[in-house]
Amino acid sequence: MKKLLMAAIGLMMAVSANAQYLNTSEPVFYQGKWMIGASASGLDLSWHKGQKWNLNLEAKGGYLLVDDWMITGKFGYNNSTYGCSSVNVGAGLRYYIEQNGIYVGVGAKYAHTDGIDDLLPEANVGYAFFLSRHITIEPEIYYELSTKCSDYSGLGLKVGFALYF
Repeated sequence: MKKLLMAAIGLMMAVSANAQYLNTSEPVFYQGKWMIGASASGLDLSWHKGQKWNLNLEAKGGYLLVDDWMITGKFGYNNSTYGCSSVNVGAGLRYYIEQNGIYVGVGAKYAHTDGIDDLLPEANVGYAFFLSRHITIEPEIYYELSTKCSDYSGLGLKVGFALYF
């Protein structure tokens, strides 16, 4: 299943730059545009030393401050095999490569788990694959670093969707 999913993501990333313009000459990631979306990770698509299985659901939003630069915010819920659940809130910054829809981002989130607070800086790389002028599917590879315990640092894959307006 993982191989099939990774092959599908690779295929989406190989789509030509024309898909980002949807046959128009207008740029897609321009100043003043808003984004709202959701994503999921876990389901054996992430690796953390301290967790065998987890499910992470996230709501996110963003605003393009200038062309290709987006400030983001997110709110999420995480549940793992050990019965721990956490609520997190975070912010970040994305840079879109206009020619192909790939973005790189950095951010941090604050997670609260059963009386333990943790700050998790994060780096990510993703692809905004446009299904229409306003709807995207966004696979994303991320690495988050726990400031409390290295067992909760990890690498993973998020798959989400977003609306750009």
